[in-house]
Amino acid sequence: MENKLLINNANTVFEKKDDKYFGYKSRFGDIVIGGAYSYRFVVHYAKTNQDVVIVPGDVNTVTTPVCTTLEERLWKPEKTAQARRDEIVEQAKADVEKLVLNGYDGEGFWGAEGNETYRKFSYSVEFLPDRKKRKVTALIRRTSDIDPRHVGRAKAAPSDCFNVHIGKAIALRRALGLAVPDEYLNAPQPTEVRVGDVVEFQSVYKTVERALVVSGDESTGEGKIALGSAYVDIAKIIDDSREEVGGE
Repeated sequence: MENKLLINNANTVFEKKDDKYFGYKSRFGDIVIGGAYSYRFVVHYAKTNQDVVIVPGDVNTVTTPVCTTLEERLWKPEKTAQARRDEIVEQAKADVEKLVLNGYDGEGFWGAEGNETYRKFSYSVEFLPDRKKRKVTALIRRTSDIDPRHVGRAKAAPSDCFNVHIGKAIALRRALGLAVPDEYLNAPQPTEVRVGDVVEFQSVYKTVERALVVSGDESTGEGKIALGSAYVDIAKIIDDSREEVGGE
């Protein structure tokens, strides 16, 4: 009965037979009943439509809709690109904090032959962000040294939005000789303009302008643009570090 209700209430139903998915029901009329569809098509369809159900084999003998393993994701909404980027930024911040606190150099704690105080403070980390060149450099020194012992660099691609927190995590890991997680190198681009972002847009004079996004009750001009401005809708986010916002 539960399965029948799910099928009856669904907008679209596919019936799986072997490696093919056959159209069984469609309230939108965009699926051919009895038509064969690939897994790739069904995945795309389920991501862009609601209430998609898949049943295996003969629907008369179904005990449960497909709801395990790979197919479970077919009707579960995925996180947006912005939400995923937010997670990666927070991951990068925590990563940097942990590496700096622990003093990890790729083989062990910095100055591991000493006591806890020595291990924490025998090395220092300095970050040199360069927003104009869209890069971050990490320098690791012993407190008695002038020159750094380890150097790591990170630079945003021309088409990517710069984020200093992701840059710090990449640069520090490279300085320490640690692997850089793929999500840092391939983070989704931001899609939601927020206060503190730096955006780029074309003005009415056809010139490319850059501005810091501020809240609607703050004064604009001198390189600032209000969040509610019409330009925000056409702007490209080029820096979403927002270090001065919310205590970041």
